[in-house]
Amino acid sequence: MLPNQSIPVGVVLPYAGPLANSENTSTGPVPVNIAQIRANLASAGWLFCDGATLSIAAYSQLYGVIGTAFGGDASNFCLPDLRGRFVRGVSGTFDDGEVRDPDIASRKASAAGGNAANLVGSLQTDAFQGHEHDYNGVSATAPPTLGPGDAPTDGVIAQVTSSEVTQSPDGDPRVSSETRPLNLSLNYIIRYG
Repeated sequence: MLPNQSIPVGVVLPYAGPLANSENTSTGPVPVNIAQIRANLASAGWLFCDGATLSIAAYSQLYGVIGTAFGGDASNFCLPDLRGRFVRGVSGTFDDGEVRDPDIASRKASAAGGNAANLVGSLQTDAFQGHEHDYNGVSATAPPTLGPGDAPTDGVIAQVTSSEVTQSPDGDPRVSSETRPLNLSLNYIIRYG
């Protein structure tokens, strides 16, 4: 048995090699030939998880496993597109009491004709759990003249302020245009035959 024959069709694995022209930054004596790398992987039964549309007839084994979960129609189906995305396991169900995704209803099809809700292939956009960082600024001015029924105060509430923290004893904050955990960039490939 060849090593690849023990890996089932539909398995997705991380791959540390380059697969896109944007990654062709080799400074060594031999430039990276992306087309050749992809061809070698394909001849070994692997495809890049880039959302490509494939013919059902040409890739019937893979279609038999993933169907149109990631998009497709009567003649074609799509590979998962894992470029720049985190993989998340399918949530449990309400029936088994193991729901791990409180926003199942927000999961949409990743491509036309694909799965939605709590199914393989559904996509959930980024989000940041709602919270507040409001701070009351207290001025150093003298308290106002109190009238009957007014509570005494040491200062005047100037305004509610909110701003980005720029320095703390724990170091400077890491700010960006997205919320994300520490991550490492890899390509993903899928077994097709």
